[in-house]
Amino acid sequence: MASVSAFQQFLQDHDTATAAIVAWCRRHQPGSGDDLAARVLLDREADPGDYDGLLQLDAGEPIRCRRVLLTWGNQVVSEAENWYFPRRLPREMQTALTGSEPFGAVVAGLAPRRTTIAVHTSDDILKGGKAVESCLAELERAAVFSPVEAFVLHVTAVMEASGVVLAELREHYRRELLAF
Repeated sequence: MASVSAFQQFLQDHDTATAAIVAWCRRHQPGSGDDLAARVLLDREADPGDYDGLLQLDAGEPIRCRRVLLTWGNQVVSEAENWYFPRRLPREMQTALTGSEPFGAVVAGLAPRRTTIAVHTSDDILKGGKAVESCLAELERAAVFSPVEAFVLHVTAVMEASGVVLAELREHYRRELLAF
């Protein structure tokens, strides 16, 4: 099994989680698949009051919540909740996000950049404490993700392109991603 810190560094070296997961799986899990797909659990315009994150919401601007399971072959490797501003994306990207393509793949043409806000490992979660409370609350509120024990890493990041904030990303990486 690969180390969580090795994957965490690998993730930081990529512009999107999608690019990182694809490269990681091709390197460490060859033959188990060749494409990353998003199984959409929820995709809806959110009431601004439902959003509890870091993004600055402009009056009247819609925000969408998209929850997905990312699969490599037949294996779920990540579960994510993306809060994004559809009006800040070109129309063709807005349309693409109604399908099963991962968020990072859809916006890749914008050359996005990620800024990591918080990282919690499974060990951090087991220790508990104030630092991990928001992560646990997010998982509970989503009510569609796997139990916390299924994950080895939780990352919160903000994605921007050309100085425009596009999304807050709440990523939960499954143990299966590192098992090879």
